[in-house]
Amino acid sequence: MSVLTKNAPVSVAQVREFVAGGATPQRLRRVGAVLLVGALLAGVVGLANGLSRADAVGSEGVRLATLSADAAEIYRALADADAMATSGYVSGGTEPEAVRDRFDSDITAASERLVRAAAGLADDDPAADDVVTITSNLPVYTAYVESARTYNRLGLPLGQSYLGAASNLMRETILPAAATLRTAEYTALDATLARGGTLPFAVVVLGIAALVGLVHASIRERRRTNRVINPGLVGAVAALVVLVMWWVVATAVAGGALRGADRHGDAARALDDAHAAALQARSNESLVLVARGGAGASDQGFTVQIDRILAPGALLDTAAAADPDADLSTVRAAAERWRDAHVALRALDDGGRFPEAVDSATGTDPQGSGVTFEALDAALGSATAAQRAAFTDDAAAARAAAGALPVVSVVLGVLAAVGIVLGIGRRLGEYR
Repeated sequence: MSVLTKNAPVSVAQVREFVAGGATPQRLRRVGAVLLVGALLAGVVGLANGLSRADAVGSEGVRLATLSADAAEIYRALADADAMATSGYVSGGTEPEAVRDRFDSDITAASERLVRAAAGLADDDPAADDVVTITSNLPVYTAYVESARTYNRLGLPLGQSYLGAASNLMRETILPAAATLRTAEYTALDATLARGGTLPFAVVVLGIAALVGLVHASIRERRRTNRVINPGLVGAVAALVVLVMWWVVATAVAGGALRGADRHGDAARALDDAHAAALQARSNESLVLVARGGAGASDQGFTVQIDRILAPGALLDTAAAADPDADLSTVRAAAERWRDAHVALRALDDGGRFPEAVDSATGTDPQGSGVTFEALDAALGSATAAQRAAFTDDAAAARAAAGALPVVSVVLGVLAAVGIVLGIGRRLGEYR
C-alpha cells in the first residue's frame, strides 16, 4: 500500500520513502525520474534566465543605448545650434560662414537623430510626446533664426526680437523636451542593464539542488553495489557542476562589466550636462552683447550655467566621482579660462568698449572669450567621447559574457539528463 494516502499529512520521511523505498527497480525508476526532472528543470530555467539576460545586454540593451546616445546628441546639438545662432548674430551683418555651417550641421544632426529615435521608440513609450514637441517646434525655431539673420544683415534692430524669441523657444520648450527624452531613455537603459547583472538565484539554487540530489543518489548506489564509478551519473554530476560554475563566473564577469558601464554612463551624462550648460552660457553671453544691456541681471544666466560646471559638487565633480580614473583637469582648466575671459569681456562691454567686447567673443585672440570657449567645447567633447567609448567597451564585454548562457544551459542540462538516463538505465539493466 502506498505510503502517501489520500488526505493524510505528508512528511519529509514519507516522501523520501516514496522516492527511495520499495523494490530496487521501482526505486531506481522513481529516483531517476526525480533526478531527470531536476536536471531538465535547471536547464530550462537557465535557458529562460539566460535569454532574458542576453536580451538585456544584447538587442534590447543596444537599442536603448542607441536611443540614449541619440537623445544626448539631440540635446547637445540643439544647445550648440542656439549658441551658434546667437554667436553669429553678435558678429553683425553677415555671420561667419563657419558659424553658419556649424548651426546648419547641428540642426541636421538633431533632425536625423530625431527620426531615428522616433523609429526606435516603442509604440507606448511616453517619450514619443517629447519627440513630437521637438519636431513640431524646431521649424519654428529655425524660421525665427532666419528672420533674425535677415534683419541683422539689413542692419535693422528687429532682428534682435526674433533672435530673443528663437532663444526663448529653444530654452523654454525645445531643450526641456530634449532633456526629458534623454532622461527617459537613460532610465530605461539603466533598468535593462541592471537586469543583465543580477544574481542568478533561481538557476544556481536549482542547479545545486539537482547536483546535491544526484551526488546523494550516486553515493547511495555506490554503497548498495560496492561499485566505485557509474559513468553516466558521474557525467551528469560533471555537467551540473559546469552549469552552476558557468553561471556564477559568467554573471560575475558580466556584472563587473556592467558596473563599469554604469560608471562610464554616469560620467558621460554629467559631462553631457556640463557641455549643454557651457553652450547655454555661451548663448547667454552673446544675447547680453546683442542687447547691450550690461552685466546686471541679464548676465546672471551665464553665472548660473558656469557654476553648474565648476562649483564644488557640480557637474565636473559628479563626473569625476562617477569615474575616478578620468582625468578632467583639462576640462576644468578650460572652463576656468573661459570664465576669466568672460569676466574680461563683460568689463569691456560695461566700460563702453563694445567693439572690443565683440572682438573678444568672435575674434581670434587666444585670451578672448571666443577662443577659450572653443577650447572648452573641444575638451568637453573629447572627455564625453572617451566615456562613451569606455561604456561601449564594457557593454560589449557584458554581452560576450552573457551571450552563451542560454546555449550552455540547454546543452549542459540535456547532457546531465542523458547521463542520468544512462546511469540509471545501466543499473536497471542488471535486474532484467
